[in-house]
Amino acid sequence: DSVNGNANSGAGRNPSGRISTLAGAQALCTAGQGDVVYVAPNHAESIIGAAGMTFSVSNVTYVGIGSGRLRPTITFSTSTAAQMLITGQGITFQNFVFDFTGIDAIVAAILISSADVRFDNCEFICNSATAGCVLGILTAATADRLQIESCFFRGAATNSGTTTTAQVKHEVGVDYLIRNNIFQGKMTQAILNATACLRGNIDNNRFVVGTGTVAITMNSSSTPFITNNRINVASGTAPIVAAAGFMSGNNYSAAAGVTAGTAST
Repeated sequence: DSVNGNANSGAGRNPSGRISTLAGAQALCTAGQGDVVYVAPNHAESIIGAAGMTFSVSNVTYVGIGSGRLRPTITFSTSTAAQMLITGQGITFQNFVFDFTGIDAIVAAILISSADVRFDNCEFICNSATAGCVLGILTAATADRLQIESCFFRGAATNSGTTTTAQVKHEVGVDYLIRNNIFQGKMTQAILNATACLRGNIDNNRFVVGTGTVAITMNSSSTPFITNNRINVASGTAPIVAAAGFMSGNNYSAAAGVTAGTAST
């Protein structure tokens, strides 16, 4: 709790003795034990440089308490290299807000280099009226079994800052699941995969691409299962690029409004 917590080494074990930072809470956890960190409403922290915050203790779940803008918020600012690292296996974030618009052109806000990382019911602010991140979430090294579920990637359709290249760039890690999310804003595409990656599912997401013609771009050798997505792109007729992918039940529209007698593709 950044509002009512303190930095004392003895804090953090009960609601009446809260610790003030996520780093301090992580230091109380034991790797591989399934510890849970509860994060108070209105908790706020900033990441202002490279490796500005690192989560390395494995199998810890961080649970944000509150709704709307009362949810715990992590803001990225000051340097375009500002970055949060997730290096511990099996780390989960639930009900957090991650704001990537404290400075324009954040290069890659969250870097994941471990397996079994999960984001659940989180919000990622990728664009504002004046700023946009280049990449929101980027995976590297071993990021097997990544899960991103029921999250909202939010952004303005137009802005005076950077066009986001991808809100999620998944490069390494099989058996990923990206499901039940909403992606919107000024971007080249929402999901990008430039390196061959086998076995993954992109299912039941909603895409509103304010700028650009593509929602999902996969490497030509990747074999994702892309199903039941609903897509609106600014223009174009190929909102999914996945030469070796398997696709079923996806609908898209390249225009606003409804024209009688026409159907989505």
